[in-house]
Amino acid sequence: MNIAMEQTEEYVSGQLKNKYGDAFIPGNNVIYISTSKRTLANGA
Repeated sequence: MNIAMEQTEEYVSGQLKNKYGDAFIPGNNVIYISTSKRTLANGA
């Protein structure tokens, strides 16, 4: 199964390292997928 993602970002040790935008990943290269809960900085 192939994966298409929008607004992709790379985090290393909790720090944003790069923003890639749209990304297409061939299914044979996927090992692990994780999501993270986002919080708003100004509490809105």
